[in-house]
Amino acid sequence: MLATVSLLLVVTAAYLLAHFVVDKLQHRYFFTTGGEYLLLGVLVGPANPYFTILNRDVLDQLTPFVSLAVGWMGLLYGSRLNFSKMSTRENLIAGRIAFIEALFTGAIVAIACSVAFYHLPFDWPSKKHYWLAVSALSVSAAVSSPAVLTMVREKTKAKGSFTDLFGQVLRFNELFTILAFGAILCIFHRENPALGGRPTEIEWFVLSIAMGGGLGVLFFLFIGNEHDEDKQFLALVGIIVFASGLAHSMELSPLLVNLVLGFTLVSLADDQLSSEIATVLSRTAKPMYIVLLILAGAMAPISGATTWLVATIYVAVRVIGKVVGGWLSSLGLGHETRWDQGRGFLGHGAVAVAMALNLMVVFPSDVGRMVSVAIVSSVVVNELWSARLLKGLLIDTGDIPPPQSPEASHSDPNDPPGPVPVASSGA
Repeated sequence: MLATVSLLLVVTAAYLLAHFVVDKLQHRYFFTTGGEYLLLGVLVGPANPYFTILNRDVLDQLTPFVSLAVGWMGLLYGSRLNFSKMSTRENLIAGRIAFIEALFTGAIVAIACSVAFYHLPFDWPSKKHYWLAVSALSVSAAVSSPAVLTMVREKTKAKGSFTDLFGQVLRFNELFTILAFGAILCIFHRENPALGGRPTEIEWFVLSIAMGGGLGVLFFLFIGNEHDEDKQFLALVGIIVFASGLAHSMELSPLLVNLVLGFTLVSLADDQLSSEIATVLSRTAKPMYIVLLILAGAMAPISGATTWLVATIYVAVRVIGKVVGGWLSSLGLGHETRWDQGRGFLGHGAVAVAMALNLMVVFPSDVGRMVSVAIVSSVVVNELWSARLLKGLLIDTGDIPPPQSPEASHSDPNDPPGPVPVASSGA
């Protein structure tokens, strides 16, 4: 009870902070929000010896709630996928771009991190933990946040073929990276004597998919004829609690299980029900993301120069990976995409934070926290510039009209017309 009350107080304070201060700064300087909630989590967490609300005991009590918030993100993204709409030519192109970009970004980060880990003076418990860290950092680096594109669209009214394609690319990016992260937890799954044996990595992965698919079918049978929004919300809470709790007890990824659950549900449902479920989940996305950020800020920080050196290397190499991956994914597509599209993939966001929290819950060691600090640091850094870079990309593609110069906006209407500015075309 104390843990829940503490979390509610912190979330309320964070909302008020964002509403009265950060929203005004965001409007002026054009950046995505989230860092303020992470900072609040640090200030009220165990890292602050003077004012601690979320101490280690409270955080341990909140572990099931962490899994619930992570699972909520998985269901949110799964509900945005629809098998019947994924086989069009545009989606096949988007899937190709997302796969190639994520693959090369992950490979570049994996190589750089493995070399760095080999030379850094970090006490690895085992070789397994070494490769777990490399794998988790490479997969999390491949994540690109769709929230940045959503914000740019809302602020600039961007529209066009490239913007639509880019939105689909980011959806496929979520799908591929969540699948890969779920596979990592299956590959490095800890032995559980209570199971009476050790399932193989493939069996764990198949079990994750089967759990999500089975619960999706069960939920569809339960809510198939229900269109009341309040009842839908309560049913969603119940199914997410059950699915996330099941995944948590087996040390699997609630992200993956709930992604498959949401994907199964919207594939079975008609268009009306799918739209209603997506609407209900979208309205809860921001509060859940705030909870994720506060908990990540409270759980992740650990001291040590090695940790922050790893975070610095990870942030820098991820930027390189995104730029190179964006260029490689554009090869052979001509005018449908751009060679410099990598600058639009830099946003990190909710899925990356969910991965960091999932790791800290399943691997509550210095290794898990070190990886999580690197991921969370990347989320904060890229919030500061990812929206502006994406805006510049969409201006270059012509999906956002270029801003007028002050001279043009105050020119005399009787002056003769000058040359018409033309937006640069894609390579």
